[in-house]
Amino acid sequence: MSRETSLRPDAGIAIPDAAPRPPRRGIRAERAFAANVLGTLTLTISDRVGAAATRVTRHGANAPAALVSLLWYPDRPIAFLAARLRISHPGAVQLVDRLETDGLLERIPALDGRTKLVALTTLGEKTALGVLAQRREILDRAVSSLDDDTVRALSGAVSAMLEALTDDLLTSEHMCRMCDELACPDARCPVERAEPAPRHRRGAGYGVSEPHED
Repeated sequence: MSRETSLRPDAGIAIPDAAPRPPRRGIRAERAFAANVLGTLTLTISDRVGAAATRVTRHGANAPAALVSLLWYPDRPIAFLAARLRISHPGAVQLVDRLETDGLLERIPALDGRTKLVALTTLGEKTALGVLAQRREILDRAVSSLDDDTVRALSGAVSAMLEALTDDLLTSEHMCRMCDELACPDARCPVERAEPAPRHRRGAGYGVSEPHED
């Protein structure tokens, strides 16, 4: 091996000498384990929801979130999508163009007669509902082996983690871009409750970073 490593016999993995060694026992070890399996769970769910949404919409990246956002917040300007999806305005225009070509979105005039708003077509609404159905199926499977008391404990734990990660309004809107709004009413939503974050934490998350291209 070209780098300094050692082998862990029980797993047969290479361990770089510079890799941090978490504790092997006690609550610190339990926290390290919990954080790691949480990361694996969230990545697995993200991968599967993303793949399912791509199959439903025939578009990847931001298309599923755009459709779901417009399902709950209809007739919005392109700037709304750019902000919620954290992409540039030109990127949002290109995204709307693609979805309009596929018959999922349409541009409609605003009341002032000058501004154009983006709205779901009938097909777009059906597709957005399909995205949510696929997402719900994957998430229901993830919690299906938990008993009622564990589900209640999980709700509290995940809500606390989401509150800790809500840094500002833009962060919160981006976090909830694929949410089933009916399953998470505002009065209970941990992201809604956490925003705005304490002043010292505002801007700490990706909500105020430079938007990336679609």
